[in-house]
Amino acid sequence: MKQLIHITLFLLTIFSVQAQKDSLPKIHHSEPLYMDLIRDLGARRGERELNVGGCFQKNNYYTSYSGFIEYEFALFNRLGIEVEVPVAFYQAQPVEDTNQPAVPKNRMEGIKVSAQYTFLVAPALQTSMAVGYTNELAFHSFKTVYSENKIAKGNIYAPFFVAAKNWGKNINTLIITGPLYEQKFSGQNNTFGYQFHASVFHMFLKNNFVGIELNHVYLNNSYSTILHPQIKYNVSPALAIGFVTAIPINSSYEATAFIRIIYEPKRK
Repeated sequence: MKQLIHITLFLLTIFSVQAQKDSLPKIHHSEPLYMDLIRDLGARRGERELNVGGCFQKNNYYTSYSGFIEYEFALFNRLGIEVEVPVAFYQAQPVEDTNQPAVPKNRMEGIKVSAQYTFLVAPALQTSMAVGYTNELAFHSFKTVYSENKIAKGNIYAPFFVAAKNWGKNINTLIITGPLYEQKFSGQNNTFGYQFHASVFHMFLKNNFVGIELNHVYLNNSYSTILHPQIKYNVSPALAIGFVTAIPINSSYEATAFIRIIYEPKRK
């Protein structure tokens, strides 16, 4: 226990010293809209951002309407923290199919808490790298919570690695990848998986961009691969809006529309 306390104090001392160094370099990299970062790579202490978004998805059997609220901030230089609360509602499609899967129940999906530390910022190479961890506590549906007094159904542990590089003035690329481990509280078999997300963006008019994001996840013995074309436009220095559509590669979703509203006040 004493060793753990000493290590914690040592790390806090390092971060506190870093917090006084505003001369630390930072490279602007475009951030994906669908699988976004916890905080900008090379974040500076005091940076913060509020995101609100919604998504419409339709497949052969049901339509889902989901939304989220997300708050992220830089606790120390290069260390970002994020808390996200997503919700989802489902509506069955009027189809007659004996093999029709059960429509998911309305729910608050859970609570996601993440941390991300940028360990490399190389201006000469226009490259930044980071490591992070996301803990997602998954909740039961509203109906189950009300009728059975059960709240959490499982937990997903997701460490990840981020690498971003700028190619010239206008082209940005970024990857996010790492293992996934899902723990199910009901006693069912726990499962391992992985995620891989890659994106490329073309910048225009300073910080606006158009781009495409590849999102690939393997979990519970199934793959999901979707391309997400997207555009981000800065309405003002503190406010931006992002629009995303989807091209399923091996997913049952037919139509998707996603919007993200990003508010980033000036750093104090």
